[in-house]
Amino acid sequence: MKLSNFIEGLKTLQPYYAGGDGYHIGSEHDQFYAYPTNRPLTTEDVQKMRDLGWFQPEVTDKTLYHPQEGWSAFT
Repeated sequence: MKLSNFIEGLKTLQPYYAGGDGYHIGSEHDQFYAYPTNRPLTTEDVQKMRDLGWFQPEVTDKTLYHPQEGWSAFT
């Protein structure tokens, strides 16, 4: 993933977290995780995240969006 896509994904998610900050991230090996947001993303932002290369690892049907699941990116 390009650095610009990584940063843009984080900027897209940030307003959806309460207070826009806090303990909402993690990483393991080459995968970065953003925990589930406090409120659902808009349809436009879901598509933006996908276009940037982000995905929801626990969602098997990649055409669906599950607000209760977090987002991830390979670094």
